[in-house]
Amino acid sequence: MENDILIIGSNGYVSAIQTSDGCELWRTKLREGFFGGSGGCDVSVLIEGDKIFAGCAGRIYALRTSDGKILWDNDLKGMGYNQVALAKEGTSIQFITRIEGTGSSSSNS
Repeated sequence: MENDILIIGSNGYVSAIQTSDGCELWRTKLREGFFGGSGGCDVSVLIEGDKIFAGCAGRIYALRTSDGKILWDNDLKGMGYNQVALAKEGTSIQFITRIEGTGSSSSNS
């Protein structure tokens, strides 16, 4: 994988961005569908050589780094449909979670 490429995962997509100018090189939409779909979900990514591993909505994928083609996927049967954390020896993926609220205030009467 080239050093000037940034791989991102967001909203059910994996994308390659050129760091020198921000130009998107490719974008891959992960599988969609009822139960096990990936639209709108957080995506974790892990790069190893010529493969990108992506976790999303209870599924894992292997993509080719050069063009984002999905090489294989696994639905992790029986493990649910939540976020997928990825780790390899010496490397781990962690999530930053945003919590949106209604913002209530309290007052004493």
